[in-house]
Amino acid sequence: MNQMNNNPQDQQRLGQLKNLVMLAAADGHLTDSELAVLLAVASRENISPDDFNRVVDDPDSVTITLPEDEDTKLAYLRDMVALMMIDGELDEQELSICKIYAIALGYRSSIVDGMIAGIVDSLDAAAGAQ
Repeated sequence: MNQMNNNPQDQQRLGQLKNLVMLAAADGHLTDSELAVLLAVASRENISPDDFNRVVDDPDSVTITLPEDEDTKLAYLRDMVALMMIDGELDEQELSICKIYAIALGYRSSIVDGMIAGIVDSLDAAAGAQ
């Protein structure tokens, strides 16, 4: 049974999960590492196992609703970059999808590369500190 309501915040969270699933599947398959990241995001966002499975099995069943507040936009973009980096490489196809998403979030195309590079650097620094 689906536990998420049809309120805008729930739809936004499911849409973000859909974006992440589509990014992870851009190379044709989901790795265990990518699936672990997706599960962590779902847990953090209080997405039920049923809703998680629905999004993974049928991403088209979810409509993407973009967030309006800046903190959520940055968190979503950070999730996408973290997922892209999970295998230690920045795949060009994944990077293109991430850039398109950043622009859809309302970021100017002229700053997207710098934003993504900054997120990569901060994630690398955080990983190095562990």
